[in-house]
Amino acid sequence: MARDDDDALSWGGEVDDPTHVDGVGGGRSVDPPAGSSTERTTSSALLVLYGILVGAYLLSAIGWVVGIQRDTFTAGNLFFEIMYQFGEFLAVASPVLWFSLTFLLTRHSRPIIRILWLVLGLVLVAPWPFLVAGAAA
Repeated sequence: MARDDDDALSWGGEVDDPTHVDGVGGGRSVDPPAGSSTERTTSSALLVLYGILVGAYLLSAIGWVVGIQRDTFTAGNLFFEIMYQFGEFLAVASPVLWFSLTFLLTRHSRPIIRILWLVLGLVLVAPWPFLVAGAAA
């Protein structure tokens, strides 16, 4: 009778499945295939540095918004006005785009390379109109 009970708890050949795991704590573990790469872990200091850089990029985007709100430029032509506003939109989006693309394009690089690109981006996408106006005030 015990054999029939065990058969009732299995689903046709699942024991022969190489990916089958019997649940928490019981059964065999499945090792990754040979030649697969293991994920690298990120250190705590690096995570804190990324958090600081995210904050700096967020402040940069907010600086662009404030700088654009202070701007009083108006173009005489509708086309130039649309292009100017599109440029303002890109200025606000540039910190977010730079940060995202840096993480995307340097995902297989060493962390120091990613940090250097992020620091370079902070200088390039800084809200210069806001910073210069703030220094002059």
